[in-house]
Amino acid sequence: MALRLVTVLLSCAACSGALLGGGASPMRSACRPARTAAVSHMSPVSGMAPLASPARTSLITMQQNTIDESSQAFYDGYVETDPTTGESKALSLDDKEKLYLECLDAYYNEDGKQLLADDEYEKLKLDLDFDGSRVAVFSKDEIKFVLANKRYKMGKPVMDDTEYDELRGRLKKAGSLVVLHEGASCTIDGICKSDLTTDDAKTRLLYLPGTAGGLILTCELIYWTLHLDPILSIVLGALPAYAFGVWFTENVFCQKPLVVQGSCPNCQVLQNVYFGDLFSVITDGLAGPAAPPADELEFKCANCKTVLTADRNRMVLTGKKDL
Repeated sequence: MALRLVTVLLSCAACSGALLGGGASPMRSACRPARTAAVSHMSPVSGMAPLASPARTSLITMQQNTIDESSQAFYDGYVETDPTTGESKALSLDDKEKLYLECLDAYYNEDGKQLLADDEYEKLKLDLDFDGSRVAVFSKDEIKFVLANKRYKMGKPVMDDTEYDELRGRLKKAGSLVVLHEGASCTIDGICKSDLTTDDAKTRLLYLPGTAGGLILTCELIYWTLHLDPILSIVLGALPAYAFGVWFTENVFCQKPLVVQGSCPNCQVLQNVYFGDLFSVITDGLAGPAAPPADELEFKCANCKTVLTADRNRMVLTGKKDL
């Protein structure tokens, strides 16, 4: 036992001397290269990363080169090619829309004349779709209306006034933005017109009192007769309440209700106009002579005091512009 203890103490003293003296034992020197080699073999920085990077890069390069020409051409934008010189140039969105309308105008109004080949036309239309152009998704009537205006300004009308007014009225009733002008259009004598648009939110708000009252009455009736849960009463009474709300609004509360808005042709201030009657005051003659609700209203602009005329059928606001 004493001999074993002496041996351990001598070993510890030898190790301490080796560490303090900077030397290394033969066994430690022999093991250190093996450990270093193992660490170098296991390290992702020194061994794995440099070997994996070229393979990954070549894989990505190979995948990029697999796109064929037809697929690449699908993503390329439309370019105009000069038939004489063969030079190609990119077009802006406005130029593409004008070229698209010119193609339609030439085809429909010039006996089927083609400005572009079929594949070029399809590529132009596809490019407009990718750019989010509104012209590319115009309906048949909208295209017809735009081309009719273009032909009229060229001095070559393609439809008479009656057909044009019918087309304009049909587009306006459908809510198309093609027939709406951003500003007022004026004649030589100073009469200006601006478009009226339906204010759906305020128009529907007129139906709220009747619908809410009908829903309350229907829920109470279902609860006291069938003894159903209030939530279930609301579900069952929604449709009858809506029908009652429409009847009450159009026959008792309002007659021919319509709320529209448009800018004053003189000062461009937004005007809210109500067409219809309230509690049959005008219809029954309670305020003036008895008459049905008028389709034309005359009023003054709250800002510039210009006399304005609102036309319900034509959806136009007319006034005289100050010179």
